[in-house]
Amino acid sequence: MVAEPGGRGLTALVAELVTDPEPLTDAWRDLGERAFVDTVAVLMAGRNEPSVTVLAGTLDADETSGPARSLATGRSSPIRDAALLDGTSAHALDFDDVDNALIGHPSAVLVPTILAVGGAADVRGEDLLVAYRCGLLTARVLARRLGVQGHYAAGWHSTSTIGTLAAAASAARLWGLTGVQVRHSLGIAASMAAGSRQNFGSMTKPLHVGLAAGHGVLAARLAGRGYTADPDQLEGPLGYLALFGHPDRPVDAAPAEPDDGRPAGLNVKLYPCCYATHAAIDAALDLADRLADDAEIERIEVAVPPGALDPVIHHRPLDGMQAKFSLEYAVAVALLDRRVGLASFTDERVGRADVQRLLRTVHLSAAPVPPVGEPRWEHFFAAAVTVRTATADLRARVDQPAGHAHRPVSEANLRAKFVDCLSGAGVHQGTGPVEDGYQALRTLRTRPSARAVLGILTGATADPTTPTHR
Repeated sequence: MVAEPGGRGLTALVAELVTDPEPLTDAWRDLGERAFVDTVAVLMAGRNEPSVTVLAGTLDADETSGPARSLATGRSSPIRDAALLDGTSAHALDFDDVDNALIGHPSAVLVPTILAVGGAADVRGEDLLVAYRCGLLTARVLARRLGVQGHYAAGWHSTSTIGTLAAAASAARLWGLTGVQVRHSLGIAASMAAGSRQNFGSMTKPLHVGLAAGHGVLAARLAGRGYTADPDQLEGPLGYLALFGHPDRPVDAAPAEPDDGRPAGLNVKLYPCCYATHAAIDAALDLADRLADDAEIERIEVAVPPGALDPVIHHRPLDGMQAKFSLEYAVAVALLDRRVGLASFTDERVGRADVQRLLRTVHLSAAPVPPVGEPRWEHFFAAAVTVRTATADLRARVDQPAGHAHRPVSEANLRAKFVDCLSGAGVHQGTGPVEDGYQALRTLRTRPSARAVLGILTGATADPTTPTHR
């Protein structure tokens, strides 16, 4: 058994985070509200992706309804199905936030879970934010104890393997489970956790997120109704850490966050693709502005820190989904188009000869020492890009891409992303879901009714010009 200070096991420690949370600080409220804004935006934008529509149609075949409401479909739904659908939709475009501590996407799991459970129970907005903090801290504690870099390198998709338990923690908080029940919910969720990185670049990657949310809901619901698991499951000799942990995992049990209540920030994505490509995209866009219009590129070199190539598994992408996990493609399309957006990852754009030709000139390397600038990397997903032409070598290095927690997006840019995402989903600026929806999410701490907030947002899906999932 892996004991924490004071003789508590990890399962008991996490349960205490859920049942006896610290009071929210304004910094935590701000982080949570921004996470809800960003996640709802990308969830709405992703709702017409095949990974969502096929799933919605499959669930529709059961002709079920329930007390929750899915933002992806706008329809009443069982709570677990709403979390499953909206979690999948939140990750369908790979445009959702990233947590360095997790090497994954916490909010795409947590926000759909919390909206499904909290909306059905019609809790206060402040309660949603408390549940978000409980889930995020659970994810961060587990990531640290697992040794998340080794866990990720072994092929696990940490967003889902860790997110399933984090979702269970958030749902347990909203349902008011006791400490013992929370421990059982974590034990149940530990047997549901899964997710293989081999499925990156396919419809199953966003399904990982939906399943994590749905399984978290089910685990907490079962525990609340008396279902049991090993109450020390996480640290047991055959438990979660033993199965998913890395031999080199750290053994420290430092507090999850600083004592002053300032949470570590999240990275907001400005490009709809794997976060491991973002620093290289920023560098390539910088170089594109410095390239002569008629320059003929002979070779492109991209260096990243060790381990940072693990997520980008598609070197010769054949469609838009694979291209989201291709560092070669991301750099090539940035240099050619001098912008990267949703249109960069259509099957048509990926198949064009210009980008297919240029991506073949891209050469990747994992370099312990950066070839450009200071002799150490500042961030795991940093990148240095060199473009060689017949007349010059141009170099750029980015350690923290725009939107990183240390380079946070402005309020104006966060709102612009929200507007753009909803516009892409067929919801136009000036309508209630955009104007009132943004304001409701950004002031979630003051809202007396989660159901009312969902009512504002789901007005979008009633738009008759919006495609349905039937």
